Amino acid sequence: MVELVGAARFDRYFADQARIEVDGPVVRVIASSPSLAGLLDRRFGQALRDVAIEVVGPIAGEPKVEFVADSASFEGAPAPGAARSQAAPARGAAPDAAGTPARPSPARPAAGSTRTYRLEDFVVGDSNRLAYNAAANLVETSQDRPAHAGTAPLLFIHGPCGVGKTHLLQGLAARFRELHPGAVVRITTGEAFMNEFVHSIKQTTGGAAAGAPRRGGAMSAPGVERFRRQYRRCDLLCIDDVHFLASKQATQQELLHTFDEIALSGARIALVCDRHPRQIRQFSPALVSRFMAGMVASIEPPDPAVRERAIRLFAQRRGLILEDAAVRQFVERTRTAPGSPVVGLREIEGLVTRVEAIHRLSPSGDAPRSVGVLTIERALGDSSSLGPADAASDLPGSRFSRPVRIETISAQTCTELGVDSSDLGAPTRHKRVVLARAVITHLARQFTTMSYPEIARAIGRPSHSTVITAHQRLQKQVESDESYGIGPEGETMTIRDLLARLRASISRN
Repeated sequence: MVELVGAARFDRYFADQARIEVDGPVVRVIASSPSLAGLLDRRFGQALRDVAIEVVGPIAGEPKVEFVADSASFEGAPAPGAARSQAAPARGAAPDAAGTPARPSPARPAAGSTRTYRLEDFVVGDSNRLAYNAAANLVETSQDRPAHAGTAPLLFIHGPCGVGKTHLLQGLAARFRELHPGAVVRITTGEAFMNEFVHSIKQTTGGAAAGAPRRGGAMSAPGVERFRRQYRRCDLLCIDDVHFLASKQATQQELLHTFDEIALSGARIALVCDRHPRQIRQFSPALVSRFMAGMVASIEPPDPAVRERAIRLFAQRRGLILEDAAVRQFVERTRTAPGSPVVGLREIEGLVTRVEAIHRLSPSGDAPRSVGVLTIERALGDSSSLGPADAASDLPGSRFSRPVRIETISAQTCTELGVDSSDLGAPTRHKRVVLARAVITHLARQFTTMSYPEIARAIGRPSHSTVITAHQRLQKQVESDESYGIGPEGETMTIRDLLARLRASISRN
């Protein structure tokens, strides 16, 4: 399961709060709560069903994947989506409602993870030096320094997807633990923070609607108080993907009070976002003010020097020896024309993985020989170096010279369907526009590393749940081999043929 969803996602959604059982043709995912069961079904249901068909199907017949809840078997499980939250042993933790001292779970590495993000492993260059220095300063400066005007030392890191923001956040947390033994460090995401907050309200109100006052008093105990102890009594609070809280007004208000409480104790805060705080209009002015009171540092797309060091580092981790000419070719091939989307470090790591695969499949690929320019060209898809077998390959991305961009997918899809790109984010429900959104989501999930929320933002949709629904509907249409008059001139074709035509069009461009 770790290999299927990735170590970070496994730790966030499955570790200690969900398990998988196989009973003949039935693959059963047992979660600690109904809300978590639904969340796992939405996020990983299709992937599990695909794997079940390949693995369980040949043995036990037509497989079936079920998501069920069994809270009794997960005594003390965290709130849905909170598995990524981590805390070191608390100092002087206050007793809970039953009078027992609260004991936050000790920090532990991601389940099944083989990599630990550390500051010393972060590839530093002109594009990210300011953010790196700010992170190091945040954790290495003595905690005895006085707070100024009640403002906690705060670092707000922002930048596009795949440039190393999460690495920097987790790296500074690891460094802080080393420098301050016994300190309370909590790492979470914007989504997990919101889920835990909502879960605590439901515990307090006995399952009533979120935000409803409890009979006889405010929402002060026991669920909300336990939640606040976890987040307000720490020495370092790290929140990744804080942009997830945009338009979540109640959660923003709770986060604002958390910041104010932490400021009084002189604790530190590190936040990661995909945009500058002033660029997210759904953030409350008060919260933006708190963000701007600290150090706001951006991580820019990797410059050539950073790309070169990252390529060498990723290759070294895989036991690859890249020739200097191959490295220069790799750096050049990941260069982006002005005004075009950039290639991030995450995509570069994926390309190095592809280089490794091509190298292992080549003659004497298991031998400890260096990787040359030819292998780089074959891995990155240069048509002049591809043989007939390679040209006919139908592996996702095998024909592309560089990572596929959501903008490319969107432009080609709109051209093919005769749709104006501005209509993608509009409230229209025109048949071709709805189909275009679903097709873009399908191809983006296949050829990019973007998540559903990232895809939704790229095409201007207000919620990622709408693109998930559209994607699921499209998959059913592909399976049923439905035909539609979907071309600009009413041409009739199946969805499967449309997707094949778009893949070829994207490859040519």
